[in-house]
Amino acid sequence: MSKNDAWWWALLGVAVAAIFAHAYLPRYEWREVRDPNGLSIVVHDKWTGRVQRAVYDDKGGFNVMAVYTPF
Repeated sequence: MSKNDAWWWALLGVAVAAIFAHAYLPRYEWREVRDPNGLSIVVHDKWTGRVQRAVYDDKGGFNVMAVYTPF
């Protein structure tokens, strides 16, 4: 095996590890909160700690809140 082959195997290993890490460590986590007058979706970015909320009211209106950074 040449030095160039070793680099290709290392690159392949990093790519496979990145695919599995992305599957087990997703960046975004979301939850839905049902209110009597609508539906709220809260999205949490686990890598940066930011949170954003979107609200759908019972008439089909859509309101997106600003991105909240706690620290």
